[in-house]
Amino acid sequence: MANIRNIAMQHCSNWNSGKCIGCMVVKKNGRIKFFIDSTMSDKDCIVESGCDYFESIVVPGIADDKTRESAKLFKKL
Repeated sequence: MANIRNIAMQHCSNWNSGKCIGCMVVKKNGRIKFFIDSTMSDKDCIVESGCDYFESIVVPGIADDKTRESAKLFKKL
């Protein structure tokens, strides 16, 4: 099983040398909105303790089945 932090480093568009850029994506009223979450921006990556962006945007977009399943399994631990 791959390390969740390594998966984030390789696949998360918010990863910046261990810090989060904080760009969030939400669908509201049928529209996709992007915004910078100031509570996340330039803070240490929190993927190991749970990150909604990683779980809802990044993991479903991982093409490699083995890596995607490793990321999903981490949340169940």
